[in-house]
Amino acid sequence: MILCGGDALIDFVPVEQANGLVAFVPRPGGAVLNAATALARLEQDVSFVGALSTDLFGDMLHDHMVRESIGTANVSRSGDDSTLAFVSLADGEARYAFYDSASAGRLWTGLTEPLPAAEALHFGSLTLFSDPPASAYVALAEQASSRMVVSLDPNCRPSLVPDREAYRRRIARVSTASHIIRLSDEDLVFLHPSAREEEVVGGLLDGLTRLVIVSRGAGGASAWWTGGRVDVAARPADVKDSIGAGDTFHAGVLAALSRAGQLGVEALDRLDRASVEDVLAFGTAAASLNCMESGCDPPSLSAVLECLGE
Repeated sequence: MILCGGDALIDFVPVEQANGLVAFVPRPGGAVLNAATALARLEQDVSFVGALSTDLFGDMLHDHMVRESIGTANVSRSGDDSTLAFVSLADGEARYAFYDSASAGRLWTGLTEPLPAAEALHFGSLTLFSDPPASAYVALAEQASSRMVVSLDPNCRPSLVPDREAYRRRIARVSTASHIIRLSDEDLVFLHPSAREEEVVGGLLDGLTRLVIVSRGAGGASAWWTGGRVDVAARPADVKDSIGAGDTFHAGVLAALSRAGQLGVEALDRLDRASVEDVLAFGTAAASLNCMESGCDPPSLSAVLECLGE
């Protein structure tokens, strides 16, 4: 099982109507929920860890989890608001306006029961921006790192971070408890504005981290492990938008590792060039298929395998 801890929110995606007006359509979203959805569709056993509101949007998110076979045993419900995000698209690239001042996720203080056994804990995004959830997820990752693979996607949103230096210190701390770290090129610049890419990656690999991935959207992705570096190009796609592309890519990486029996701390130590290339190819295929749909709509396992010619 893969545990996914973090944000679950409603994306209001713009859809042009026949009369020329734009309607905003509510869709389940949030970086971590997107990844959980992608993992479930890639036929992984997934359970969500976090909080949902009891309002109508929280019900929509809970129904989505049930429909997608995402476990909810570690989901708490509260009367606080749901997080909402309105999406603007320009040439397929997404920009967001978030409404998240006192949401269920923003006020989550942690699990009341022990973390269940799992292959991996994947976490990140909005819930690391400020306390109380930031400290709760950092503690969860530090507790989990001796029991399972910990996967981190910071998914930085600079405009939402109240204290940038505190946030950078928090990400640096939790990176030391993470075996897999994916950064977008924008994340890399925000977190390490004056450092070279190779310097940042080298520092991460000197610790617990076994695999570092930098994704660049249409520019492809690079991965580093103790055996070297692999670069892959993005797959050609008829792109509708990029919503959830990075989340789906990261989920594809985790699913590929799990399918190959490599989603374990000792197994990650045995990664070689061929296996890393396969993992990146799987993630890239999943992301490209997601981009061919409106909003975050991750592909099925059969669709990814067909895309890869398997």
